[in-house]
Amino acid sequence: MSKLLSSVGLLILLFSLPSFGQTTIKGVIKDKHTKQPIPSVSISFAGVSGGTVSDKEGFFQIRISKTIKGLVFSAIGYKKHHFTLSEKESPYVNIELEELRNDLDGVSIVAAKRPRYRNKNNEAVELIKHIIDHRDKNRNKQDSTVVFKLYEKLNMSLNMGAAEIPTSSFLRKFPFLLKTADTVRLPGRALIPLFMRERLSLCQETKDHVDDKSVVLDEKQSRVDQGFDEDGIDEYLNHIYQHVDIYDHDISLGSQRFLSPISSLAPEFYKYFITDTIKDVKPYVVRLAFSPRSKQDQLFMGEMLIPLDGNYAVSSVTLYLNKAININWVNDFQASVDYKRDKKGQYYIAKSTTAMDLGLFKGKHSLYGVRTVGTFDYTIGNKGVVFPMPKTFSSRKKRLDTFSRPLALSSLELNAYKNIDSLKESPKFKRFIGLSTLVMSGYNKRGPIDIGPVTSFYSFNNVEGTRLRLSARTNEDFSDKWVVDGGVAYGTKDKQWKHAVGVIYSFKPEGVLRYPINSITIKSSYETQIPGQDFSFIEEDNFLLSFKRGVDDKRLYTRKWSGEYFREMENNLSYRLGYRNQEFNPAGGLIFQPESGAALVHNLQVSEFTSEFRWAPKEQFFQGKRFRRPIKNGHPVFTFRASAAIKGFLGGDYTYQNLSLNIFKRVYVSPFGYSDVILEGGMILGKVPFPLLSIHKANQTYSYQIQSYNLMNFMEFMSDRYANINIDHSLNGLLLNKIPLIKRLQLREVFSAKILYGGISAKNRPENDPDLYRFATDKDGMQTSFGLGKTPYVEGSVGLSNIFKLLRIDYVRRFTYLDHPNVAKSGIRARIHVDF
Repeated sequence: MSKLLSSVGLLILLFSLPSFGQTTIKGVIKDKHTKQPIPSVSISFAGVSGGTVSDKEGFFQIRISKTIKGLVFSAIGYKKHHFTLSEKESPYVNIELEELRNDLDGVSIVAAKRPRYRNKNNEAVELIKHIIDHRDKNRNKQDSTVVFKLYEKLNMSLNMGAAEIPTSSFLRKFPFLLKTADTVRLPGRALIPLFMRERLSLCQETKDHVDDKSVVLDEKQSRVDQGFDEDGIDEYLNHIYQHVDIYDHDISLGSQRFLSPISSLAPEFYKYFITDTIKDVKPYVVRLAFSPRSKQDQLFMGEMLIPLDGNYAVSSVTLYLNKAININWVNDFQASVDYKRDKKGQYYIAKSTTAMDLGLFKGKHSLYGVRTVGTFDYTIGNKGVVFPMPKTFSSRKKRLDTFSRPLALSSLELNAYKNIDSLKESPKFKRFIGLSTLVMSGYNKRGPIDIGPVTSFYSFNNVEGTRLRLSARTNEDFSDKWVVDGGVAYGTKDKQWKHAVGVIYSFKPEGVLRYPINSITIKSSYETQIPGQDFSFIEEDNFLLSFKRGVDDKRLYTRKWSGEYFREMENNLSYRLGYRNQEFNPAGGLIFQPESGAALVHNLQVSEFTSEFRWAPKEQFFQGKRFRRPIKNGHPVFTFRASAAIKGFLGGDYTYQNLSLNIFKRVYVSPFGYSDVILEGGMILGKVPFPLLSIHKANQTYSYQIQSYNLMNFMEFMSDRYANINIDHSLNGLLLNKIPLIKRLQLREVFSAKILYGGISAKNRPENDPDLYRFATDKDGMQTSFGLGKTPYVEGSVGLSNIFKLLRIDYVRRFTYLDHPNVAKSGIRARIHVDF
């Protein structure tokens, strides 16, 4: 829950805080007489290169970093229209075009209706097909070693209406920010710098990326979020402002994927128009505009430049987003990419600029950010470059005069360095930071100790009754190499104290969560556990899990101590080696009754050696000092686990081996959304009682859980061999965005299917061995735990996500084993989910 609050809180903070210097002009183009919108109108700048094309509804949006005097509108069947801009011009304009008329012998001939767009016999489409055919040849591939310097700067500012400045309570508290507010860059708006980061790196890319290297040569930043987890904020920003390359099949924006206008599928979803041929350069350059066939589809609009040199390569591209696209937080977006041709004849990104205006609500305060990336000193086949040792840079150290930047800073960027340090020293701002940190992380920082998470201080269940808990952990002020966490809890119904304590030591000075991790962990705990759920005392116990459907009266008191060594390697391969000793005592309605009818067993002890091997090629993280979460980027993740328990070793009661393999992959099918696919299989070798079987993860809460079976009861199904597939697909509003009125809600369709095969072998069935425990029953003696038969367990769901930009609601249906006691055949489940 604290992780969820961290994600939601970060967005709320950024967008509730009371550019790249461009002028934005938006508007609608209509027929002067019929007042109907005109699609596919070419819009260009008067006297300056650049332009765009209107969408299906005649809407257009255009930006330029230079002062322009006017716009030129041209369309087939209409007179060319010149529109002059004044300094006081509104950023939103209405354009009306007049039809062309030809008079012949006194007969008035009105221009024919605009022909329907077709790919056939369309020279723009023929040109784009040549570009697609040559794409792989032209794109930069690492078939030899490439060394270059990469400069990146990211500036973010609070974007507010200029008229709001006199009444802004935020600026009244911090009046010195007015000295650096920029009211010129965006007409009618004021930009107040909040964040500035620069970084210069030396990079090496090799064939198959086997020996890629990157080291930071210089770095400087100044920001207001240094009371939070700075590294975590950095990763969020890097995820939002991702790499943009038109030569990729898909282009990422946050967690969304957009089909590139030069992908192999693009002609089926984009429209293309040749708007101009630039003849004052050699070779000539074609200006090609593109827009979605359907404005609601998750596609770009914009233009690209193609030199007529026979290579059919894109030398420059500008991308915009249509306002009708179902994407969260983004009020405005533009990306421009310039390419250069290397000695091999392939094209690499020389410079790219991505600008976004992010906000919870349109017209309110927003966060305006610009990320610029430049490539310098690009050389091929240079393997003799000596890479310096990585440096550690202090974000608080002033290095303005020493940073070796290859691109100059704007006045807005320079101002960011001048006033942010003053803001951080303000007592009022420090109090605001402390409150925001509590909301975002669930922890209250007290010197070297973080107290929390607050969501777990109070909860309840049928076995413990009211559960009160107090827990804490150390932070980086205590140590970068040591982390100690722990806490105590008390149940008012069972009147028992629980506890947990853990110590993590990192063999690396960078910290226990910094990739690649090299650490050892020791833990000890006495806690309650739902069989098969394996919730951690420190991470998963929270108030929202208290609300459950059906019967929930079976628990285990688990006394556990464990040790584990964890090592990650640079090739994204990691392993864990450990040992754990656990003693289980049944509680509530759960009993360990041998089939023979002998006396109840009051404890079950296992002594187990554990291992895990995980391979996640090209894995990326939200990497913070206090947390780390993987980013779902389309690459598979393989996790193999193996454990072996030994009877008689340190009190162990059974000998067995447990093996499992889990494969996860996010599959993008632009523009049809994406699927999260999980495949898993496992087996247990040896004879064990039911608490040691694979108890499949059920969910009796009212939340929708991706990796659980949401209509399965706790302990309902157990196996010693199993295989399952879970598919969760999001259409990203592909259908709903085409329905009038409904599309304004920006809802997204989601579907899921979960299928579980499995079974219990004869040796592990209690009816075949009197020493094994009887399967769990309810208070009336009716069996409530089962092995899977020939029929798989199947459930599916359909639902809507992006409700209020925060909520997902699913209708879940169970299709098999409906005759089991106390099962729910269907239900409504909800989940808080923040996404772009």
